[in-house]
Amino acid sequence: MSFFSKAKGKRTEKDRKAEKKKASPEDEATMTKPRAEPKKTAPAEEKTVTDESDKPKIWHITKRAEDGKWQIKAEGALRATKLFNTKAEAEEYVKTLKANNEGSRIVSHKKDGKYQKK
Repeated sequence: MSFFSKAKGKRTEKDRKAEKKKASPEDEATMTKPRAEPKKTAPAEEKTVTDESDKPKIWHITKRAEDGKWQIKAEGALRATKLFNTKAEAEEYVKTLKANNEGSRIVSHKKDGKYQKK
């Protein structure tokens, strides 16, 4: 190392090369050895992933502002399942959807979008 690099506490490229040469063969051996992989143990129990289809669906009956039609929409869906001219038609159809999807429920809305009490 040069006097100036020691005084400032900075290492030069020359200093790094010199330190590398001084490293013992044992140090180099440990540096180049691949790491031992951790032992794999068998999983105690497989977890079953619940699908979105396993959850009961919630069907909303709402009136669309742009065309005045009634729509049936699953909660969280971007698009309507089906469109109807009257609310009564929509309620009849949603009953079949509820029968096909166990545990699902129906939420009716008024024309203004508020929940309708049943």
